[in-house]
Amino acid sequence: MKKAKLLLGIFAFALMVTLTANVFGEEKVYVMKIGLANPVKDFHHSWSPHLVLKNEIEARSNGRIKVELYPGAQLGGIESMVNMVRQGVIQGCDPAEGHLASTYPPIQVFSIPYLFAEREIAWKVLDGPFGQKMIEDMAVKTGLRALHWSENGGFRHFSNSKREIRKPDDMKGLKIRTMNIPLHMKIVSDLGASPTPIAWAELYTSLQTGVVDGQENSIATFLIPKLEEVQKYIILDGHVYSVNTVVINEKWYQSLPKDLQKVIQDSQQIALAVNRGLTVINEIMGLEYLKERGIKIYKPTKEEKQMFKEKTQTSAIKWLKEHIDPKWVDEILKATAQAEKELGY
Repeated sequence: MKKAKLLLGIFAFALMVTLTANVFGEEKVYVMKIGLANPVKDFHHSWSPHLVLKNEIEARSNGRIKVELYPGAQLGGIESMVNMVRQGVIQGCDPAEGHLASTYPPIQVFSIPYLFAEREIAWKVLDGPFGQKMIEDMAVKTGLRALHWSENGGFRHFSNSKREIRKPDDMKGLKIRTMNIPLHMKIVSDLGASPTPIAWAELYTSLQTGVVDGQENSIATFLIPKLEEVQKYIILDGHVYSVNTVVINEKWYQSLPKDLQKVIQDSQQIALAVNRGLTVINEIMGLEYLKERGIKIYKPTKEEKQMFKEKTQTSAIKWLKEHIDPKWVDEILKATAQAEKELGY
């Protein structure tokens, strides 16, 4: 009897050890839900880089991270999704810099008008020490970690349905839609137009019905809701280099094993390269398409662009230094000057 009990105990112990080994031998699978504002659009900067990010993360992690994409604002508006990421309801979303302005005001330095003469200058600043410093600071201050600073279609340009714009005075009297970003509104105001914040989803209808005369966006973004149907004129002034990103919940990110954090960082670099490449080609093809559709596109001369810069940049810098820590303004100006020097400008 004692021998039977002993054998039963040994068997039970062996079974427990086996089950425990099986449980601990299974690697945990992390789910990464990412909400996206725009719909699926193949070979476009607003979708394809996120598909690349998903595939790179899943492949490099050997399935230990499962990425779920929710495009087309399925989970709500972008501001709502930013809050969901902060609360840990979802792990990530894709805001532009303007959508983060109220949560993290220093990000508005990216909107200093006519700051970057060319996109490669912007890339050097955003990928360098300045851009990384802002990523880390925002993670600490808000609980949102930006994976990178990608392009939201590139440089922003003004369009309208009333008249051709060649110089700042041509802006007077126009009602221009902006995002709800104080600095963007100030730029429009300084140029003599009336800034009118309108939600992205209402932009087309507002232009169609005359609530506003024009708007400002990159060429690639301009084409998403087919604004060529309700706009006639575009000036390629490039007043702001439009930044986008994928932000993820910092607490969730820090909970990952170090090797999986590296997977995400390696994957985001591939997605960033895809974003920038697609933005450039979408811009080239977009301009050709718009010309074919009869949209009048004007590229200002160097002298004309300087007039726009003089009307807006000093005023914007002064405003920023009154509303955020001035060090961020000084540091991005310094980083830009250094990037120009290194690139031979």
